[in-house]
Amino acid sequence: MIEFLALTGLAAATLRVAAPLLLASLGETIAERGGMLNLGLQGAMLVGAFSGFMGAYFAGSLWIGLISAIIGGILTTLLFGILVINLDLDQVVSGLAINLLASGLTLYFTRVLFTGGVSPYLGELFGPMPIPFLCNMPVLGEVLFTQTGFVYLGLVSVPLIYVLLTKTSFGLRLRSIGEDPVIASYLGINVVKMRYAALLAEGILAGLAGGLLTISMFNTFDPRIVAARGFVAVSIVILGRWNPWGALAGSLLFGFTEALSLRIGIIFPELSGASINQLFALLPYLVALVALVVGGRGVRGPASLGKRIGRER
Repeated sequence: MIEFLALTGLAAATLRVAAPLLLASLGETIAERGGMLNLGLQGAMLVGAFSGFMGAYFAGSLWIGLISAIIGGILTTLLFGILVINLDLDQVVSGLAINLLASGLTLYFTRVLFTGGVSPYLGELFGPMPIPFLCNMPVLGEVLFTQTGFVYLGLVSVPLIYVLLTKTSFGLRLRSIGEDPVIASYLGINVVKMRYAALLAEGILAGLAGGLLTISMFNTFDPRIVAARGFVAVSIVILGRWNPWGALAGSLLFGFTEALSLRIGIIFPELSGASINQLFALLPYLVALVALVVGGRGVRGPASLGKRIGRER
């Protein structure tokens, strides 16, 4: 019975841990479908986490924190857009520069605003939101229907974004830009406008992904809070073949390995121990690396992905 409850808890934890990766990878999927490789996703998540915490802490409202996180994510991805669209800079270099800028700024303001550079804890968090009646179902009720709003949002966004990309004129125009922006421009599609729209959507999702780390999961801010989730989300997009359903599968895979690494001592008490726990902490990143090497071979993304934009206007 104890082992069954532990496995049920593991399944529920998988969804919670996968939520920030799912939101971020969905946003990156939209951007990459339009031909933009935004490695600055890591920085967008970090700014979202910082903005969300600051908004919630100083305003005393989680909802203001949520709005602040979204704004922070949008501003970061729009900065990326200015660099690669308006200034015609290299996408990879611009993304990495944004990551360095986000890391430096959040570290600086954390040290300036809080004594010792250590952020305090929030008084409350966005906690679980059980869905009436459904939460009482055996097993599935605990796993699926007692999650936070961020988890529900991520799961609902998957089919919505799939329909957006594959069944709407917006998605058709965006995918055509990702394949050949020159031809798309000749057909009357505003390449610059469409790419900024994609970055706006990515900024919203990246801000939510970062914000949930501080106002729903960890209850504080640390410049290392995002860890490598932004880069993992980019790899998930590749593994998922630029498809929202693939992003869901990849996020669940990484979420499962991370949740397992955190709960391994509960499920398998004989494996508990400081050294063993530290070793299992590497498991999610090892799985992501192996999955990328195995599943990413021979994958073809949008033809214009990562290419400079200036000459294509």
